[in-house]
Amino acid sequence: MASCISSLGHDRYSSNNFDELFNLPRYKRYLDFTSHEVDDHLENHSNKRLKFSHDDEFVNVEKRVVEFSNKELPCLKIVAGSVYIPKDDPKKPLGEDAHFIHELFQTVGVADGVGGWVKQGIDAGIYARELMKNSHTATYDEAMKGHVNPKRVLKEAYKNTHSKGSSTACIITLNSERSSIVAANVGDSGFLLIRKGKIIYKSPIQQRGFGCPYQLGNCKDNPSVAHEMELNVEKDDILMVGTDGMLDNMNDSEIEEIVRRAIDEKLKPKELAKKIGNIALYNSFDRFADTPYARASKGRHKGGKVDDITVIVAYIQ
Repeated sequence: MASCISSLGHDRYSSNNFDELFNLPRYKRYLDFTSHEVDDHLENHSNKRLKFSHDDEFVNVEKRVVEFSNKELPCLKIVAGSVYIPKDDPKKPLGEDAHFIHELFQTVGVADGVGGWVKQGIDAGIYARELMKNSHTATYDEAMKGHVNPKRVLKEAYKNTHSKGSSTACIITLNSERSSIVAANVGDSGFLLIRKGKIIYKSPIQQRGFGCPYQLGNCKDNPSVAHEMELNVEKDDILMVGTDGMLDNMNDSEIEEIVRRAIDEKLKPKELAKKIGNIALYNSFDRFADTPYARASKGRHKGGKVDDITVIVAYIQ
């Protein structure tokens, strides 16, 4: 969570098998986007966009899913799981992070509401959750046109998100035909690409100063500032996506050690995500830990940073 406005107390998991998602009833359930609870106003708003209300529309979607499933399966696919650990705040039990996993269209996303809005009585977590719900919807719309373009997903989601507040955002999709991942990132959420237990790429952060990341919402930034990336991937690579609650509290060496153990123990994606999240949580309360957050502060802060923690782990198979 960033504190500067630029001019979920328990774990949440989501993991699905890509091949099983071609079964329509599960596909329909997946579109209901149950990763996070939301208030009634947002729930009702999202239902209008994500659930089917007419038989004709349902039949049309069913035909398109069948057409998609009859295509030759891609050489690579992602199988993903996640953990979300909101910090303990009775006033905001859902925290300020949000995320989605859309394995059918091989796309994941995270968002982190900017905490500075609390000074104006605004819960930026509501904006982050609406942005991710709209990103999930936009992913489906993009896939119907062809390949998912993360920056276009962000643009569409941003256009349709009207809650007060702002958040960082990172959307990543697998392009199986090109054997690559394509990403669009705004702010200090981000991702790591891990190969054989070693981090081979870490996305750069976008910020105007310490604690002041680029952000989408009621601020001067918009999706045009998103940093776009495309990286070649191989079978057995691991994509790890997180908000700054993970990235600020975990050193690269710690992540690599945990990942190597996970490979040896054949852990599932959500099991690895939980291990990473728990270590990030532990470090966040350690006043003497040597963390990326402490180093970036240049002496202004020591130890970890108490924050909401979101981790998505995607195995590339």
